[in-house]
Amino acid sequence: MSKKFCCKKCKSNYLNETGDSKEDTTEFSSQTEKTIYTYLTLQYPSRCITHNLLDVFPPYEIDFCILNEDEPLYIEYNGSLHCTRKQKGIFKRTVQKHQINDRIKKIELCENRKHSLIRLWSEIGLYSNPNLFNSALKKLSKTIDDNLDNPNIIQCNEIIVDKYGEFHEYVEQYGER
Repeated sequence: MSKKFCCKKCKSNYLNETGDSKEDTTEFSSQTEKTIYTYLTLQYPSRCITHNLLDVFPPYEIDFCILNEDEPLYIEYNGSLHCTRKQKGIFKRTVQKHQINDRIKKIELCENRKHSLIRLWSEIGLYSNPNLFNSALKKLSKTIDDNLDNPNIIQCNEIIVDKYGEFHEYVEQYGER
């Protein structure tokens, strides 16, 4: 049975105090992440795909990983909470915290550990817009294919869906293996 907590700190305290086993990683943070995982497993049936990785870079969670020739290709989905520019109170601090954590993950995974990372950002809800979501999944798949075909190139690919439903793609290279 899955337990619900008001925040990650409470969940962590509970797990430490009770000695319960690791978190249930079969759950997803959102329906969007669940759909992306299902898509990845159908698109790449012969690949080892994992999700909700908590042991790669604690205390941060990595959404997905596809193994390629023993090298991980990490994939993150960052919804509107990661990129909203609203400027009010606690919501602003939450967004800023997410943005700082996203930058820390990118630096650690790409620059320090020399792994590739793909991040799909959405300023609007993808799950509620099936046509846009399908387009985003196709772009994600193409980016994954490019990374799998070139495993020696270390890079961070950013696929951004802006608030108008337009796509923007950026690539930052970090060298070769």
